Amino acid sequence: MKLKGGCFCGAIRYESKGAPGVVTHCHCEHCRRTSGAAFLTWAEFPAEEFSFTQGTPRSFQSRPEVTRSFCPSCGTPLTYRRVDAPRTVDVTVCSLDEPGGVTPQDHVYHDGRLSWVRLADGLPTYPRSRTVRR
Repeated sequence: MKLKGGCFCGAIRYESKGAPGVVTHCHCEHCRRTSGAAFLTWAEFPAEEFSFTQGTPRSFQSRPEVTRSFCPSCGTPLTYRRVDAPRTVDVTVCSLDEPGGVTPQDHVYHDGRLSWVRLADGLPTYPRSRTVRR
């Protein structure tokens, strides 16, 4: 299985050679603020199976232990990497060419969700993180 994706303007492209592990909706303030959305959906991939195939994204540290990447031309958020989880890379699901091909499994940082967000999908919710990262 190979999943491909990229930014809105097409300057950045990526691919992953495997199926995603965890797919989650994150309601934390950092994901909301960096995406401009009520929550952000991530798919986790093994880092060794993920690569950028076109263009070079820009990155920044949203916290000392977290680096996020985005397209420098159109601003599309692309990836999330944690210092304590070097073997994984999280990819924004809606930057995938076929985002409907992956299915979210839960909601994390549910305690941080906006008061007007009403969840009706029946997925499990976690007040903060689901588990300790690898």
